[in-house]
Amino acid sequence: MKMMLLPLLLFFSALPALIAESSNYSDREALIGFKAALSFDPCNSLLDWSLDHIFCNWTGVTCSPPPQRMVSLNLIGMGLLGPISPLLGNLSFLRVLDLYNNSFHGHIPYQIGNLFRLTTLQLSRNNLEGPIPSSLGGCRSLQYMWLSRNNLSGSIPSEFSILSNLDTMSMALNQLTGLLPPFIGNITSLTTIELAENRFEGSIPVELGMLSQLNWLNVHTNNLTGSIPIALSNCTRLQMLQLYQNNLIGPIPWEFGRLSELQDVYLWGNQLTGEIPTSLGNWTHLQVIYLERNKLSGAVPLVFGKMKQLKRFILWQNHFVSGSSDLPILTALTNCSSLEQLDLGLNYLTGVLPNSVGRLSNSLSFLALNSNEIGGNIPDEIGNLTNLATVTLEANRFNGTIPSTLSKLSNLERIFLDKNKLEGRILESFGHLRRLGLLSISENILSGSIPESLGDLPQLRELDLHRNRQGKYLLV
Repeated sequence: MKMMLLPLLLFFSALPALIAESSNYSDREALIGFKAALSFDPCNSLLDWSLDHIFCNWTGVTCSPPPQRMVSLNLIGMGLLGPISPLLGNLSFLRVLDLYNNSFHGHIPYQIGNLFRLTTLQLSRNNLEGPIPSSLGGCRSLQYMWLSRNNLSGSIPSEFSILSNLDTMSMALNQLTGLLPPFIGNITSLTTIELAENRFEGSIPVELGMLSQLNWLNVHTNNLTGSIPIALSNCTRLQMLQLYQNNLIGPIPWEFGRLSELQDVYLWGNQLTGEIPTSLGNWTHLQVIYLERNKLSGAVPLVFGKMKQLKRFILWQNHFVSGSSDLPILTALTNCSSLEQLDLGLNYLTGVLPNSVGRLSNSLSFLALNSNEIGGNIPDEIGNLTNLATVTLEANRFNGTIPSTLSKLSNLERIFLDKNKLEGRILESFGHLRRLGLLSISENILSGSIPESLGDLPQLRELDLHRNRQGKYLLV
C-alpha cells in the first residue's frame, strides 16, 4: 500500500506548480509574441526571454506570488524598436506597463483597453502615431497615463471621462488637435495635466476649476484663445501654472490671489493686458514668474518684494512704467534674498537707477533693464552685486562715466552699455574681468584710447566700440 501512495503524494505535491503553469501560460505566450514583433533589440536586453528560463524571471517582468501572474512589465530605455504587440492585451493581471524611452512605432494597440487592472501606462518618448484609442477608457483602475513625446494625433477620447481614479494625464509634445475637452473637469482625482506643445484650439475650459486636487497645469505652446478663466482660482492647490505661448487675451484675474501655493508661473508670449493685480501678493511661495512678451501695463506692484523665495522675475517686453522717479520696484525687490534673474527690459520705465540696486540679492547673476528711458548715472553700488554674470543696460539715457566698481564683478561674462550717453574713458580695469566674453559700449560719447588690457582677456570674443565721441570712432 505504501508503494502505491508514494506516486500519488508526488503528484499532489507538484499539483500547485502545474496549476500555476496552466494559469499563467497566456502571460508567457503574450510576452513571446511581444518579443517576436520587435525588429531590433540593440543591447540584447531580452536575451533571457526564452523557454529555458522561467518567464517570471525574465528581464523587466514582475509576477505576483503563486499562481504567479504577471503584474508589471518595465522596459525603460532599452532602445527597443518595433510595434507594440496587441497580445499585451491578454495580460489580464497587469498593473504596470512601462515602455518609456524606446523606439516603438505604429499605433497604440486597441487591446490595451482590456487591461482593467492597469494602474500605470507609460509610453512616453517613443515614435507612436495615430489616434489615442478610445478603448483606454476601459482601464478603469488607471491612475497614471503618460503618452508624451510621440506623434499621436486626433483628439482626447471622450471615454476618458470615466477614468475616475486618474491622477496624471500627460500627453505633451504630440500632434493632438481639437478643443481641450470640458469633461476633464469631471475627473476630480487629477493632480497633473500636461497637454503642452500640441495643436489644441479654443478656450481653456472653465470646468477645470472643479479640479480641487490639481497642482500642475501645463498647456503651453498651443493655439488657445480667450481669457484666462477666473474659475482656475478655485484650484487652490496649484503649484505650477504654464499657459505660455498661446493667444490668450484679457487681464490676469484678480481672483488668482487665492492661489497661495503657486511656485512657478509662466504666462509669457500671450496678449494679456491690464495691470498686475496686487492680490498676487498672496503668492508667498512664488519662485519663478515669467510674464514677458505681453501687453501688461501700469507700475509693477511692490508686493513682489514680499516673496522671499523669488528666484526669477522676468517681465520684459510689456508696457510697464516706473510708478515714481526712483524705480521703487527695484528697492522692493531688495527683500528677495534668493533673486537670481531680474529682467525689466523693453518697457517704458523712466527715472533714475536708485542706489538700492546694490542691495539686490547676492545671488543675482542676470540684470536686464535695457530698452527703457532710465537716465542719470549708473550708481557705484552696482559693484556690490558680485555674482553678476550678465548686465544689460543698453538703449537707455544713462550719462556720466562708466562706474569703476564694475571692474569688481569678477564673474561678469557679458556687459551691454551701448546706446546711452556715457562719456569719459573705457576703464583700464576691465582687464581684470578674466571671464568677460562680450563688451558692448557702442553709440555713447566715450573718448580716449582703447585699453591694452582688453587684449589680455582670455574669454573675450565680442568687442563693440563703434560710434563713440559724438559719432566718431574712439581715438586709438
